[in-house]
Formats: sequence, C-alpha cells, structure tokens
Amino acid sequence: MNRYFNEALGIKFLSITLVILLLLILYRVLLRFLSRKHVKTEDYCTLYTVEDQPVTGVIPFYFSSNQARNVLLFLETGSGELVATLKDELFEAGGHLVRYDCTQLTDGVYFYVLKTENQEIRKKLLIQH
Repeated sequence: MNRYFNEALGIKFLSITLVILLLLILYRVLLRFLSRKHVKTEDYCTLYTVEDQPVTGVIPFYFSSNQARNVLLFLETGSGELVATLKDELFEAGGHLVRYDCTQLTDGVYFYVLKTENQEIRKKLLIQH
C-alpha cells in the first residue's frame, strides 16, 4: 500500500510539472507572437505628469509629438464633467507647453486629458489652494 501511494504521488508530481512546463512554453510563444507587432511610438503623443502635486496657481501642461497632429487638451472633474478646454488645435511636431490658471477652481481631484485621432491619455491632478 505504501509503494502504491508513493507511485501515485510521483505520477501527480510529474503531471503537475508537465502542466507547468506547458504553460510556460505557451506563455513564451504568446510573448513572441505579441512582440512581432511593435507599437510605433511616433504615432502617439506623450503627456508628461504635472510635477508639483498638489497644484495652485498656473498649471504647466507639457506634451510632445513626433509629427504634426490635432490635439484636444481639456480639464475635467473626477466625475467626468468638463471644466475647461485648454487647447483644440493643430500642433507641429515637438514639445508644447500649455499653461492654465486654476485659481478659480475649487479644491479637489481633477483629470487632464489629451486626445488625438488615435489615443486618449488621462492623468490625475490634485488642486489645493
């Protein structure tokens, strides 16, 4: 009986090891497949985080793009209500700084959003006067 128990335990151990190895192989195959389709970063803007948190006064929003594109930059409340449209225009390639005076806003959590034809970036902002 003891020998049968050891053999059954050994078979369970080997089958669990086999399943783990198969999962690892499938995971690596999936990673290789997904790495073939690289994201072209030049097709997207980069929106940088506002460094001084919480903010007061004038807020500098900085973003960059590798090509000219129409950019919509706006500010909204934590519940998704539009507070202000900061920019909605065509920007040339390069870095851009948009300033916004937030002294008239109440304290709280807001989101600044950059939207283009193929992306939307949303970042959190804490305003505290």
